[in-house]
Amino acid sequence: MSSTSQRVVVTYAAPLVFLSTDHWKQIHASLVSQLPLRNLHWKSSSRPTIRTIQELDFKFVPLETLREDQTASQIPQSVLEKPLLNIYVFICEDSESYKATTRKQIKDWHASVNQRKNQEWLLVHVVRPDQSVAQGRLFQMKTSVLDKVKADFNTDKKDRCVQLVWSAEKDNPAVWADLMTKIKEGILSAFDAALTQREEEVRRSEGQRQMPGWNFCTFFILKESLASSLEGMNLCEDALQQYYELEATFFQVLREKNLSWFGPLITPSGSDDSAPLLSTTKKPYRDLILANTISVFDFRVYLLARQCALLSKLGDLEEICQKTVTFLTTMARTLRDVEDTLPPLFIESWQYSSALSVVDQCDEWARGIEMGKPALTAFNAAKGELVELARQQLDVLGIAAGHLPNRPPFSLSLPSNYGEAKESQVKEASQSVSNAELASALLNKEAFYELYVTITNRAIELYANAGRRKFALKLHGSLAALDVHRDRLSNALQTYTSLPAHYSPHGWTSLEAFMLNRALDIHASAEKPRDREWIHILLHFLRAYVDDMGRDLLMNKEDSEAYVAHLVQALNDAARELDADTPSPDHTALSVSIADHDAQLAETRDGSLLAVVVHNKLPCELAIDEVEVQLAGRENSRISFTNKVTKLAPGRNELTLFCPSSAAGTYTLFSTRVSIARLHFEWKHAKTLKQIRAGNMPTLVHIPKDLKALDVRLKQPPRIELGMSSKVMVILSTGRNDVATAQVKLTPPSGIQFKYEDAEVNGEDAPPIRSTADSVTFLDLKQGQTVVAVIPHSDASAYHFLRVGIVVEYVTTSEPDITRTLSLSRVVATSLPVAINVEDFFRGTRLFTRFTLSSTSHQHVRVRSTHLLSPNEADGVRVTSCMAQKPSVVTITPAQPGRFLFQMDASRGQVRDPLKLQITYRMLREEVESLIELAVEEVVTETPILGRLRQDMIDTLVQALETDASWVELYGVTGELVVPGVVPEENDKGAALRRVLEILNKRRLPTAFGEWREIIIPVDVPQMHILAAARLQVLDNPFSSEKPHKRSRPLYAGQPISALLTVQTSFHWAPPEDTKVESYMMRYDIEDLTQDWLISGRKRGDFLAKDGETFSVPITLIALHHGELALPKVGVTALPLPGEHRMRSSVVPGCETHQVHGAEKVLVLPRGGRTTFVVNMGAANTSM
Repeated sequence: MSSTSQRVVVTYAAPLVFLSTDHWKQIHASLVSQLPLRNLHWKSSSRPTIRTIQELDFKFVPLETLREDQTASQIPQSVLEKPLLNIYVFICEDSESYKATTRKQIKDWHASVNQRKNQEWLLVHVVRPDQSVAQGRLFQMKTSVLDKVKADFNTDKKDRCVQLVWSAEKDNPAVWADLMTKIKEGILSAFDAALTQREEEVRRSEGQRQMPGWNFCTFFILKESLASSLEGMNLCEDALQQYYELEATFFQVLREKNLSWFGPLITPSGSDDSAPLLSTTKKPYRDLILANTISVFDFRVYLLARQCALLSKLGDLEEICQKTVTFLTTMARTLRDVEDTLPPLFIESWQYSSALSVVDQCDEWARGIEMGKPALTAFNAAKGELVELARQQLDVLGIAAGHLPNRPPFSLSLPSNYGEAKESQVKEASQSVSNAELASALLNKEAFYELYVTITNRAIELYANAGRRKFALKLHGSLAALDVHRDRLSNALQTYTSLPAHYSPHGWTSLEAFMLNRALDIHASAEKPRDREWIHILLHFLRAYVDDMGRDLLMNKEDSEAYVAHLVQALNDAARELDADTPSPDHTALSVSIADHDAQLAETRDGSLLAVVVHNKLPCELAIDEVEVQLAGRENSRISFTNKVTKLAPGRNELTLFCPSSAAGTYTLFSTRVSIARLHFEWKHAKTLKQIRAGNMPTLVHIPKDLKALDVRLKQPPRIELGMSSKVMVILSTGRNDVATAQVKLTPPSGIQFKYEDAEVNGEDAPPIRSTADSVTFLDLKQGQTVVAVIPHSDASAYHFLRVGIVVEYVTTSEPDITRTLSLSRVVATSLPVAINVEDFFRGTRLFTRFTLSSTSHQHVRVRSTHLLSPNEADGVRVTSCMAQKPSVVTITPAQPGRFLFQMDASRGQVRDPLKLQITYRMLREEVESLIELAVEEVVTETPILGRLRQDMIDTLVQALETDASWVELYGVTGELVVPGVVPEENDKGAALRRVLEILNKRRLPTAFGEWREIIIPVDVPQMHILAAARLQVLDNPFSSEKPHKRSRPLYAGQPISALLTVQTSFHWAPPEDTKVESYMMRYDIEDLTQDWLISGRKRGDFLAKDGETFSVPITLIALHHGELALPKVGVTALPLPGEHRMRSSVVPGCETHQVHGAEKVLVLPRGGRTTFVVNMGAANTSM
């Protein structure tokens, strides 16, 4: 029985007259066109979920063609062998015809089909509408016939009657909807009943498994009928589950070693080794199972074929390939136990042919399936495993036939119990193997090689399409080994050389070492030069060697070490022949690590020493030239430690590296390098931000400050004059060195440029310099010399501070062959430490100017003096300071600005040059640091041995002052510096600190030590066209002409008070170009103080102002209340000049008004008089 051909059967019957008409043929054709059925929902009582059948086709056959077989076979068949649904089709146009003939016909048919078990029936009433009959009447007629049919035959309350309205729209699915629904219900109902009965039979048989007489093969046929039934209903998953359960039962029987129902393990026939593995028709498997003579081998093959057939219907081709690979591998191991009874090389031929046949069969199944990219990738990978399995059999066959050598990688495919094949066995196999291609390859070497390459390339292509690069690369290696065996060394070398680059990222060290070892051997056999390509091959081999300690060289330890030592010596010789630098990054044969994270100073020369450990993982000594460690600092600065080393012993090597740079600070390990001539082993140690967040912290190295080394500082010049070119002061100290040349390069922020050509050296013993466009070079500097150079730069007003990178390349006279590089980063202030606010007060011919200085940062500024300088006294401007002599030093804090007042006298009409404000100052921090340095210097002078502690003591005291600011107030008042929080220890440093603290506690005048800075700020002399001095005088009477020295009468509220308003004008500070103007029209306006005063008279008016003249006008004031009252203020403004316009607007001269009486107040008494008050003393006594 072929289970795959099983389909659902549905019968039909009708009156013979109707069956012979064209009408029936049309109905039959239209019904068949509605197939297959779609979306059937089966709810079985034995299954928890509803199964959905997407499509179901059935055979629609006449009932008379089927007959009930009274002598049914005892062999279980599919439940689909018998019809599931019987349909009777009839036409009846009225009730009379139904009663006369139709009902009897239906009853006879119903009697015949109703007796059949597990079958359903259905009555279909076909109606042909007559166009001449009214629709309503026609509908009633049809309904009446259908109701009679239902009443006669729907006896079990299940509706098995349906009406089919045959019309011109016969192809419309809606016409067939009711009939199709009834057909689906009938098929599912009958199938469920039949399957339930069959499942009960299977459970009953399985429950008898431990009883005598139970037969596994009979049980298999019974349960397989269940799977065939489910498959015929397109329930392939349920059918597949039945075969999985059968397989599990078989393995249970196998474990019980009860194989009495089977024949031998295998009875090979002539074509078993090459027949298609998944074919179920190549042998009568069911007959063999029923006869209990089927071999275990054939049974397993049949079971696999049925499972794969169902998987193909489910579209799971990947699972088919994986199951096949597992089956071929495990079954081959089982057959090895009886290999002696099989024809020579039968197992290999069977595995080879079966694997390729499965691939071909899967490709055929895949033609009707649309697979997405992930599924197609997995499918190709699974097919690649099958083809590779076939290729492995070629390895065995090739070794047996003598076409391939018995060594890796070919020997890796040999079974564990493989024995050398004799020539007679190979000849016999060539005759017994039914695969003609294999038989030819066993006798013909070239045919074998061609077949080997073809199968291997097929597997490589499948793996490549599946994205399995590592599997494909492994097969490339076997092709290279084949090229070596065939003396195609050039092709083999190219392949072996290219493969390790693909293996290395995936950690395939064993395969990598083997490939590289083969590449080296082939390179030597081909007598090629040991060039750069050979060096790369050898370096990759050494990497793989140290990763697995040479286990894949297949040598003993002594031979392996001697082999590697020979290669290392050859590497050293080849490296010295290189014509260009050749890097080898991250090689595992060597490693460099930091032994001490605190570098040591070289003491006798500029530079520092770093202890490192170099691990040589090779088993032999390695000759090298140099070891280098590079550290990274801030702003991408780099320093390098090096040591000229001749060799590295195997294992741990402790070395001390030297760096000529004296840049102090904390650095991170950036890279390490070991050099052999122009071959460089390099390792990068810099960590990314992501690695640091993951806890992979960088390696830190601290380099101490060398106080005797060459150093460079940047400062603002001691004298800054606004309006002049900006400059920076470079201070270079040679320290212990006699310097032949020192080239200084400054790297400013964006937008700033240094003008090296204009650089100047200050001091009496100034050394010669050489300036270029990008640097300045100092020549012939002596030990302990400090050179100060001033370098102009472009405008930096956009920056408050400049961070400048400094690179100094210098050569000392003691070591002329070493060019030292010092990279530093310095910050120099470009903004002024103080902000200046100017206020001008005109008083006649005098001008008072007040400068307010405030700190622009959190630091305190000490101002020693301020001077307002006139370039030339002859220009008529004389400046007098109004500042008191004490205190000699003014401290400006963020909360307390400093104010400085100057008086200027000038002649009218002269051109006045700008003045200059000179401020002598220094920062409090600079002053205190200078004081500490003086105190420490004094102690060091007393005890020179303490010189090594000089900077340490200064840093300790400065840090204490930064931590606690309580010393500031006392120092500002007394000049005594009491350092808080310093507790000297009982040692040399502690004693020196106590002595320094004693010196600091003494009072010192701030002007007696340290350096001061100067700021020169140009100040323009202000100009004003008109100065008006307004004055409001209270007179004793309206006839008084001036205010008396002492008022004779008091003033009372509400009393009229005589007053005189005077406005004195001056043109003294007018611009020189306006000195010829003799008069201006002006307007006065008395302030309206309605709360205090009532003003009578000319409150507002215009007048003609002239230089030195006074305008006056009498007014009357009335105080509105008593008390000390301020007199009203007077506003004086200039009117536009007649006839003059600028930019379409009137020209108004500048005017400033001074209130002469602004500080005066008058006492107004309350008005005197008699006032009578009436006081209520209470109600009168009415009883009297």
